[in-house]
Parts: sequence; C-alpha cells; structure tokens
Amino acid sequence: MKLLKKFLLLASVYLISCGGCSVHQSNVNETIGIGQTHQGGIIFYLYKDGDIGYIEGEQHGLIAAPSDQSKSAIWGWNDTKISTADGIIVGTGLKNTLDIIAGCSEAGIAAALCHRLFLEGYDDWFLPSKNELNLMYRNIGKGDSSGLGNIGGFVNGNYWSSTQYNEYDAWEQNFGYGYQTSINKYGTKYVRAIRAF
Repeated sequence: MKLLKKFLLLASVYLISCGGCSVHQSNVNETIGIGQTHQGGIIFYLYKDGDIGYIEGEQHGLIAAPSDQSKSAIWGWNDTKISTADGIIVGTGLKNTLDIIAGCSEAGIAAALCHRLFLEGYDDWFLPSKNELNLMYRNIGKGDSSGLGNIGGFVNGNYWSSTQYNEYDAWEQNFGYGYQTSINKYGTKYVRAIRAF
C-alpha cells in the first residue's frame, strides 16, 4: 500500500510539473499571414468579422494547394442545374463542392478532383467559390494586391469556381487579367483546390 501511495504521489507531481505534457504540441501563439506555407498549402486569406468561419480571437482562413490539380477539367454536366451550388461569398466553396458532387457523379469534374485530393496529410480540400477564387487571384496570384507577386504559381489561364451561374454555365476567373465570367460547364479549365483552417 505504501508503494502504491508513493507511486501515485510521484505520478501526480510529474503530471503537475509538466502540465499534462503532450508528445505533439502545436504553437497556439503562432503568427500566420497571407503568403505563408501552412497546413498543406499557401495561406491566401484570413477570415474577418462577418465571414463564415470567423471566430473572434482565433486565426482561421483559407489555404490554396501549392499547385494546380488539373489544366483541363470540366465543371460538370451542362444541362443540369444544381440548385444549391450557387454560393458566392467566402465560406460557401465547401458546400458548393459537396452539392456539385452529389448532383453530378462524373469522376473527373473539377469539384471531385478537389474533394478527392490528399495533400500533406489533409483531405478536406474543395473547389473555391467565386469570391474565394478572386481572393486567391488577388492575394497570391497575378492580382498581387498583397505585394507578394504570383507566389501561388498560377498560369495565365481560366480557373473554375464552385459557383454555378445557371444550368448551363458556372463562374470562372482568368488569372492573367483577373476578370470573372460565366461560361459553359463542359468547357475545360484549370483547377486549384483550397481548404479552410
């Protein structure tokens, strides 16, 4: 009994002194910013008050995969309206992606390529919404509003967003000039996956 008490006392002292030590500790005070490599990709946006996913006092945002997933993927079937894949704002890309996959089972579509991506230990990638895609262009692409240059390595081509325009068209963005337009879903475009953190 004395041995058991001594063991428990020593174990308690050890746990208290190391604060419940963990083999893997993350740096919760880590300062992160746009353009930094983080959790499998490049940070291109930090959430602000009012954004879906914003939590006061915490740093969260969006990360772009470090390279394109395709240079010639279609968006989906061009005669099928997926009524719920019309989110435009920051925070709607994941829902759009899941809705596209549920409504169009073709394996090589842009949303499926992003959704199936496993990169650097992360498997929660998705096709960006129209506004998320534009932020990627502006902050780590050729839009260069952050002064970092094209650190995302984007080509002067058109990239798909997950935002549907109507049953025939979806939104794309040209990464050479920055304009966004709706275009036939069956056209082939570049694809760059993103994830939230």
